[in-house]
Amino acid sequence: MPPSKPHPPVVGKVTHHSIELYWDLEKKAKRQGPQEQWFRFSIEEEDPKMHTYGIIYTGYATKHVVEGLEPRTLYRFRLKVTSPSGECEYSPLVSVSTTREPISSEHLHRAVSVNDEDLLVRI
Repeated sequence: MPPSKPHPPVVGKVTHHSIELYWDLEKKAKRQGPQEQWFRFSIEEEDPKMHTYGIIYTGYATKHVVEGLEPRTLYRFRLKVTSPSGECEYSPLVSVSTTREPISSEHLHRAVSVNDEDLLVRI
């Protein structure tokens, strides 16, 4: 039987294109015997328009890095814990925003190409 209402994933390192998520930090899920007897974890991402969830990770690890994300965007995740017998519980949602994209030489080139003096001053 999975623990009642697991804690939401803990947010680790956040960049402009990735978010690191951790869970089961207290090691409550048993990892004894064959893998079929272990608790299985899934990370689900909310689709903000449809208010549905898509699975982005399933397995036995306690960490996952979500990559290929948009800069300065809010994402919402929840953890699903499934017992070996198939019973499952969902955590509350965790919301996290990616950071702003760092300024690069590409930004400088673009600003010069379109003669954008304000952007050049900011860079």
